[in-house]
Amino acid sequence: MQDNKIISESENNAGSEKVLSFALDLGKSMVQCGAEINRVEETVKRVCFAYGMSSTHVFSIISMIYATVIEKNGKTHTQMRRIYSYAPNFDRLEQLNSLSRKICKEVPDIEKAAQELKSLFVKKNPFRPTVCLGYIIAAMGFTVFFGGTLWDAVASAPIALVIYLMNAYIKSTGVNRLFYTALSSFVAGFLALTFVHYGFGENANMIMIGDIMLIIPGLMLVNSVREMLCGDIMSGLLRLLESVILSMAIACGFAVAIIIGEGIF
Repeated sequence: MQDNKIISESENNAGSEKVLSFALDLGKSMVQCGAEINRVEETVKRVCFAYGMSSTHVFSIISMIYATVIEKNGKTHTQMRRIYSYAPNFDRLEQLNSLSRKICKEVPDIEKAAQELKSLFVKKNPFRPTVCLGYIIAAMGFTVFFGGTLWDAVASAPIALVIYLMNAYIKSTGVNRLFYTALSSFVAGFLALTFVHYGFGENANMIMIGDIMLIIPGLMLVNSVREMLCGDIMSGLLRLLESVILSMAIACGFAVAIIIGEGIF
């Protein structure tokens, strides 16, 4: 009888650990896709509650998520996840939100839920024509908006394509974000100077401005302010600091491109 009781308690503990592990994996995925911290913490709480946890305590910032769940019998379980890289991906974020709502409504077997989460991250062809077209249209539009000519807008299009390809095939590999930002800025600036030098475009500055808008971490800055207003001061300050550092990397990348370009051309 005692052995059966021990086995039953062990199974319950294993089940609780699986629930917490799944909830944190889901929360980590949401942070990596650019979700707000309060959304992440609320999702983890709701998932744990749906699977019978009595209480859940979650703490998250952009580089780590930590949670403790308390069962109805008073036993506690704690896990954490370290987050090394993240980038806005609203398509996947919507899929994660839909999955969390489905789980809270249907409460499927935790193994099945984990498989559904895993299926969202099956590697696919990173080239997405509609997103690529969006990059090109945005660069051309900003070039004209800031005073460039139509010829400048045309010249900004292939640079936008290069930036998109770098995002799809280099950034997704997990390269250091600061280095990558400086590199992409340098490439964009140098290409703009090269195009104008050979007659493809008229104003290198306008072409650069149009393409720089694709790299500026505007969303990160907006999210940092939003999180501070919602009370997540630490996460908001971290995002704000990172956006400032990335902006400095962008400036350095374009500055180096201008210095080298002027020396060559």
